[in-house]
Amino acid sequence: MPKYYPDDIIRECLARLDKGVAVHTLVLWTKHPAALLSGPLHGFLSGLIKDGSQIFIQLTITGMGAKVIGANKNGDWKIEPNSPPYEDALALLPELIEFTGGAGRIKVRIDPLVKVKDLAGRQYSNVKLIEPILVEAAGHAIDNFSFSFLEPGYHAKVDRRFKSIGCEIIRFSEFERAIIAENFRTLESRYKVKIYACCVEGFEGSACIDGKLLSGLHPAKDECDPRELRRRPKCGCVSSVDLGGWPVKKCPTGCDYCYANPVYI
Repeated sequence: MPKYYPDDIIRECLARLDKGVAVHTLVLWTKHPAALLSGPLHGFLSGLIKDGSQIFIQLTITGMGAKVIGANKNGDWKIEPNSPPYEDALALLPELIEFTGGAGRIKVRIDPLVKVKDLAGRQYSNVKLIEPILVEAAGHAIDNFSFSFLEPGYHAKVDRRFKSIGCEIIRFSEFERAIIAENFRTLESRYKVKIYACCVEGFEGSACIDGKLLSGLHPAKDECDPRELRRRPKCGCVSSVDLGGWPVKKCPTGCDYCYANPVYI
């Protein structure tokens, strides 16, 4: 939404503020950090911060932005065709930290981790990019990371899309998952960070909207609603309002694995 629907964010927030509803924390998911640093949305968010609200950024950096990872029926395969290169997103971390008021208000989502097969049968995975992304972010004092796995059979629309372009989602084996988990423990110890799983079978549950964390980070230490909705197994997110509404807004970033991508073929 910050990139393609900034006016909707502003309108939905104002509708609540005009009714006297306080905004404890506005949590924004994006692959486009530049959208938060200029234009009317930046001015509006700056005003929220000035008035005592908190901005928390869920910054998705998978390492696959605008990158050719293989071939599909249409030619070169960019699984995230309109997402910025990960180097460009990482370069904006200092500005994002200054804007939000601290590295603790940014979570980097290396999400999803993928294992896919292209039209020629070649496999690609972004797992090898976990460490360089994490190291760069940790160098700016960011210590909060999350991930999930791209799974076949989870969204029928996504499976159809992959089939239509001649590509395939491959499930990480249990052995591969164990290796990744062990690698995460090593990275956590080495860089003094925490890597959370977002609703991943076999991994500890966590919260993207973490009430305890958001309450502790709040400039006035105001408590947010602590109720956990438990809409998905292993999800510890607290009560919140989705400003995106329903149906899901079309996202022109065009990631092939995303349920919000309207393109099938």
